[in-house]
Amino acid sequence: MRRRLPRLASVLTAGAAALMLGTLGFIGSSDATLADYAPQQAAPASPLAAAYDSGWQAGVKALGDGTAPTFPNVTADSTDPGTLAWVDGWAAGQAAALGDDNGDGRVDEDESGWDCRTMGNGLCGSDVPAECERAGEVLQLCVAVTSRPPYGWTNPDGSRVDNPDGRTQVRDLDETPGTPEWADALQALDAEYREHGTRR
Repeated sequence: MRRRLPRLASVLTAGAAALMLGTLGFIGSSDATLADYAPQQAAPASPLAAAYDSGWQAGVKALGDGTAPTFPNVTADSTDPGTLAWVDGWAAGQAAALGDDNGDGRVDEDESGWDCRTMGNGLCGSDVPAECERAGEVLQLCVAVTSRPPYGWTNPDGSRVDNPDGRTQVRDLDETPGTPEWADALQALDAEYREHGTRR
């Protein structure tokens, strides 16, 4: 008589049942309860952290729409750690609100609160032509000169003078950009345009 082998489905079913029973047996032997798997609540903040957070909120509220940090009027003990934490929170909250990333009391050009259109020289990186990158203190003058169109005029003797656009004029200067001599040459180009730029 030939022996029949068990079907594959029967073998898989038996294996799955054994696996499930083993898992349940392992879980059942644990002393954990459902409460152990419940979401844990955060521990209450320390008094210093609470003082810091309170100072942060008060500093931001006192700042309002202002653009410069303010100073708190604190009458508490200035050596008390809670008072110090509150004052630190005030300063940090205002610095964050202003975009003063390093907290030094002013917003610098490389910080998140910098607005290139209203701060500094009022020029943004994309507004500065390549000819003015090393202009230094005369940056605004350089940008003004380079923005001008070609112009010309006719002298009283009938001779004609035609100048190229401002970028070409600045590019053609012999002086080294950023030097006092270059700044003087820019001022001369500016004066010439003001005198003759509106004539035809």
